[in-house]
Amino acid sequence: MKKKLSCLLIKRGVTPYKEKWALPGGFLKRNESAENAFKRELLEESGQSYKQLNSWTEFRSYSNPKRDPRNTDEYQIISIAFVGITNKDSLKIKAGSDALEARMFPIQNLKKNDIAFDHLNIINDAKKYLSEKIEKESIALDFLDDEFTLSELRNVYEEIWDTELHPSNFERKVSSFDNFIIRTSNTKLTGNNRPGSLFKKGNQKNILILKK
Repeated sequence: MKKKLSCLLIKRGVTPYKEKWALPGGFLKRNESAENAFKRELLEESGQSYKQLNSWTEFRSYSNPKRDPRNTDEYQIISIAFVGITNKDSLKIKAGSDALEARMFPIQNLKKNDIAFDHLNIINDAKKYLSEKIEKESIALDFLDDEFTLSELRNVYEEIWDTELHPSNFERKVSSFDNFIIRTSNTKLTGNNRPGSLFKKGNQKNILILKK
């Protein structure tokens, strides 16, 4: 079964948008960096440590004056968005802080009326950011276990790009980069009950896999 690209959402327990789904987040404390606030809020609202992530990065800020009903003529709320990647299927997500519930949602199932603030736009922007990054960097490997099949790697690209890739062409392309992925001596039964070779991550960070 192919895995779906999903994101972590929390059900808000306070106004505005009470009982709507939103990205985990909160206000920076005095003398706190945006990255430390990201780590703290992730733990407080979902019970997940940033150490469960294989990678994370700040990718954009949002400052539209109309994006938050709490904005006034004197001040406005600006969001600094981070995207984090994990390969773990069995995260023990537990709502905390002012969240009523927390769980993972396949991105393709999200509907605008169910999502608070401009967070669906942020999610779509994050997906676009990942779509561009995986063309030139090896971050697609952060979605995978330590050992993986080529079909599992291809599935990452297909999910983020919303397209199907020809298996043979994809294998030829990813195999053309020195030390991007390394074949192991292990195998794993694939969807057609045939043993598929397992690969592991190499050290090559810069690649070029164009979306075609």
